[in-house]
Amino acid sequence: MTRPPVRRIVTGHDDQGRAIILSDGAAPNHWSSDMIPGFGATVPWLTQAGIIDHVSDSDPASADAEIPSFPAPGQTIMRIADFPPDSAYPDEAGSLIFSELDGHDEAEAGAEHSGSRHFWFHRTDSLDYAVVLEGEITLLVDEGEATMRAGDVAVQRATSHAWSNRTETTARVLFVLIGTEPLTAAQIAERRKEASQTLERA
Repeated sequence: MTRPPVRRIVTGHDDQGRAIILSDGAAPNHWSSDMIPGFGATVPWLTQAGIIDHVSDSDPASADAEIPSFPAPGQTIMRIADFPPDSAYPDEAGSLIFSELDGHDEAEAGAEHSGSRHFWFHRTDSLDYAVVLEGEITLLVDEGEATMRAGDVAVQRATSHAWSNRTETTARVLFVLIGTEPLTAAQIAERRKEASQTLERA
């Protein structure tokens, strides 16, 4: 029995700091068992592990815990979000959403190159794994988009992005957010240019 591939969408930046879809296709790192039909695994992405508390029994996500909307560097947040159809949002959705999330700075950073294409545009200093659990949702970046369905995975790498539900039913998405070094899109673009110049001189 052949295991179905896991679709992986990876975002990145172009040399001007604009968010792009870097790759969209089957995750290349996968294996299937020769002994157990249908058994196997796919690794869409990985980062080196930090120090994780496996000792205490404290619940950092208890009912009364104050969970930030966006992770600090080194912090991780696992979140399952429900996105109603875009048609369900009010006209002032962008302002309302980011007031609720305390995310006006993130919304401002996301608007730099997006041209107000969608009210959900924002940008965070994080590596985000997004897995569609139910429904369909479209990931928009500055220069492109990818529609995702149940089982699809996106790797969102500190890019300006939005989530658009163009259907008539709610989409449920699981996110793992990993806080990263604060870098603006312009700083990423500058580092890309420096790396390119270093390669040319080598």
